[in-house]
Amino acid sequence: MALVNSKITLDELQGLASFWTEGGDAISVYYKAPEPSELAHREEPLFAKEQIKQKLGALKGSSQPDRADVQRIVETISDLKGNGGRAKVIFACKSKGIWREFDAPGDFGCRIDMGSNFTLAPLIAQQQGRRRYCVALADRNRARLLLLEAREIAEHSQILDEDDKEKIRTTGTSKSAHLERKKEEQTRKHFSFLAEHLLHFHEHKDYDSLLVGCREEMWPAIEAELHPELKRILVGHFNCDPGMAAREEIQKKAQALVDGKDREDEQRLMERTMSGFASNALGAVGIHEVIDALEKGEVRTLLWTSKPDGQQHSASLCENCGHLEAQELKACTLCGAKMRLYQNAEEALLRHALGRSIEVREMHYTKLPMPDRIAAWLRFRAEMSTPQALAS
Repeated sequence: MALVNSKITLDELQGLASFWTEGGDAISVYYKAPEPSELAHREEPLFAKEQIKQKLGALKGSSQPDRADVQRIVETISDLKGNGGRAKVIFACKSKGIWREFDAPGDFGCRIDMGSNFTLAPLIAQQQGRRRYCVALADRNRARLLLLEAREIAEHSQILDEDDKEKIRTTGTSKSAHLERKKEEQTRKHFSFLAEHLLHFHEHKDYDSLLVGCREEMWPAIEAELHPELKRILVGHFNCDPGMAAREEIQKKAQALVDGKDREDEQRLMERTMSGFASNALGAVGIHEVIDALEKGEVRTLLWTSKPDGQQHSASLCENCGHLEAQELKACTLCGAKMRLYQNAEEALLRHALGRSIEVREMHYTKLPMPDRIAAWLRFRAEMSTPQALAS
């Protein structure tokens, strides 16, 4: 049932994360082409060139390899024709012979960085945070299934494609009333069959959460057939005509429910983390607190808010043992190996967390406290007693 997997593998991410160049000529590009319009064939390449050239012009690279990468990036972006609604993500370093190009679902806006490392935080957060939403549309006679993932929607199948049957209406006679009861029982079985398939697909990990589209008067009958596990993963339902609704309408209504749920979840996570920090329990706020928690293995979820241009907090990471420092250091205080300085602290923290059982979240709807806008929700605190941990 799943869409073709477009996720970048952990091995690929770890390879990009380990890359380092002393020349500072590693270029990272995130670009989402404009929505197609009637003049897209003329406007889009020009718009892309101008936007990219402006940002590339602000970079300090001036060597021949830098200029070669910049030219190739401009040509790649300029050739996009909407890119199927996907973002173009490029990691390039001409001097090291590196060019990695991905068409990634999601909206990263337009971001270009140059430095000693590739900028991976937006990509890793998007890859980890991707959830698959089954959108089930149903009326009395048919059902449709779609899969919504990273703002892309695809029709999966019609698991029930019953032949059109005579529409029975009650006229008041005992015979017609009997036929109506029979019709209602057929409808109940239809919804039950749909619910059984939805549960089967979920148990086989074909999707993570559920949305339902139907006429409003049909929702109670559909809801009554849902297994408790389906009700647990249900995001919500929306009003539509399952037989007539176009994919664009379905996506718009389903995505609105998803965005609302994401906003609520993020706010809840923010409150939980800040409350835990205030009570010296399961919350860490600020780069020093978070680094301490990471190195003790306490972190469940690493959080950060993207900072405006010019507002950066750097951090150093040991290339050998993974030790972190919230300052520039030449040598690791633990093993003596070389330390790498990351201009964006979250890049160093993410590399420490990559491959471990740590969730990462870029906060889109809420802002973490200044100056570094980094926090963590913890699994435990090493210094807490068991009763204290349970109480938290």
